Amino acid sequence: MKATALQRGTAVHEAIEYYNTGKSWKRAVKKFAKEFYRTTMKQEIEAFGDVPKIVQSICENYFECYGDDGLEYLDCEVHFELPLSPTINLEGYIDAITKDGNEIWPMEHKTYKRMPNRDFIMFNPQAARYIWALWQLGYKPAGFLWNILLVAEPALPTLTEKTHELSLKKIKSTPYTIIQGIKQLGLDPKNYQEYISKFSYDDFFYRSKIRLSEDVVNDIMKDTIKIAEDIDYNGEKNRVKNLTKDCSWCSYKSICQGEMMGLDVDYIKKSEYKKREHGRNEEKIHQPKIRIKTHRN
Repeated sequence: MKATALQRGTAVHEAIEYYNTGKSWKRAVKKFAKEFYRTTMKQEIEAFGDVPKIVQSICENYFECYGDDGLEYLDCEVHFELPLSPTINLEGYIDAITKDGNEIWPMEHKTYKRMPNRDFIMFNPQAARYIWALWQLGYKPAGFLWNILLVAEPALPTLTEKTHELSLKKIKSTPYTIIQGIKQLGLDPKNYQEYISKFSYDDFFYRSKIRLSEDVVNDIMKDTIKIAEDIDYNGEKNRVKNLTKDCSWCSYKSICQGEMMGLDVDYIKKSEYKKREHGRNEEKIHQPKIRIKTHRN
């Protein structure tokens, strides 16, 4: 089974893409659900959760919050492949190019199980690399727009055990889910406005605009070129495993684990992976957002 976090993130990304290009986001979720239930065993669903149900809940709340965000979406899933040096290209996909008033803001959707530290967003070099890419494509972005989503299902309200009235205990939820839950309990949301007002979408979604100076972008791109050159010349020879907590969600962790345990890594590659075809829609789960491509003779 592919990593649950990556499944959720990919499904949510595609639903947002559908919506921003004028298509039904529900159709994207239904397509994902059909494939998920076809390829996932009952035991896996019990162990890892009903992912389509979670994705449906996340999307319902997201579009209730940002369905009319006032932005003009100029393009979505913008592919680029640009030269960093005579032998190295930088390839990537920008989730959306938006226009806010007279300003251009590239947007990146990020999904997390727990909300990230704001400093991580502020200093993430991906923003600078995308801004640089857009410069090469003829755009003059004002900055970068991070679109952060918590991929967790908001809690539904419940009734008290003794009186069977609406429980007013503190739960992590959103106005939309609370209202829908009250209706499901056979109650009228109009009678619980004070309780509903205690909830917001801030714990599940937020957007952050980052303005980066030309000097900052150029400095990060110099580092990127140095890293790319090191990968180009030493990548196959460098077998050091950088083991961190992030390994828990890496799609390729079984290869590293196999190497460390002396297992048949070729068999692992054949049984758990398939070669990515050209184009983002092939093996989207295992495809990085930015990658280095070399073409030395």
